[in-house]
Amino acid sequence: MLAVTAANLMHNALTKPTEALVGEDGELLYVSTFAAFNDDWDLFRGPQSAQIVAEQLEIAVGVPQTAAWSATGPRFADFDATVTAVAYDGPLDNAFGLVFHVENRKEDDCTLPAVLLCGISELAPLVGAALRQALDQRQATSYRAFMISSDGYYSLWQTEAGATTALSAWIASPHITQGIGAENTIRIRARGSSYQFFINGSAVQLCIPDDRTTASTYAGGECIDGSLQDTFHDDRSRTGRLGMIAQSTATGGGGLVVRFDDMIVYSPAESGSEDVRL
Repeated sequence: MLAVTAANLMHNALTKPTEALVGEDGELLYVSTFAAFNDDWDLFRGPQSAQIVAEQLEIAVGVPQTAAWSATGPRFADFDATVTAVAYDGPLDNAFGLVFHVENRKEDDCTLPAVLLCGISELAPLVGAALRQALDQRQATSYRAFMISSDGYYSLWQTEAGATTALSAWIASPHITQGIGAENTIRIRARGSSYQFFINGSAVQLCIPDDRTTASTYAGGECIDGSLQDTFHDDRSRTGRLGMIAQSTATGGGGLVVRFDDMIVYSPAESGSEDVRL
């Protein structure tokens, strides 16, 4: 616990939010146990909420077919991030996991529902902050999300400017501990243009479409209109914030409550020197 506290203190004292955290291979970059130092995180209330409950980050989604996420303050380029997740309430047909490369809209882009409210926000920052929390949609410009479900599936998604696409089809996995109340560890390793994904310590493959402007499907152990790949590649250089996401599905409806704990971020080791961190 002392090491965790020290890591958080060093982060808060030394990190500039506009700079990506970097380090030597395998170096600890960031830790959050949600026991303290929670000012980094996006916390909000409403039909969708992100709150600290029992020293965990709880994300609740009360509206069907809706996602809610909470990201931490620092930015990351290369990272090796792990988090523990438990769906405490809601349907088995859900989705939750790690969100990464979160890019928010510009700070000066007011999206409140009236020009008058934007003016109040500028003149009275404290009042404006309350208005934004109550009325703003808190949408990111873009992010990616690696999610699992309580009924045993996983997938990779991307949201850009409000449009959401599946980068990998939903795939059933024996590595997921199923059921409401079950604990799962989710990990993403991002180094350069390569991304690898792990569930409870086991690497999982993605079903990547042959044409990334279309979607693939996974059935009968085969990736249709795509191929199974150990690593997802993206030639674009990206940085952004890390966090957690929960999403209600079309069939599952609202009422989803997921708690996350012990988010740990390392600088990734070179490929071939695998060191699963759980």
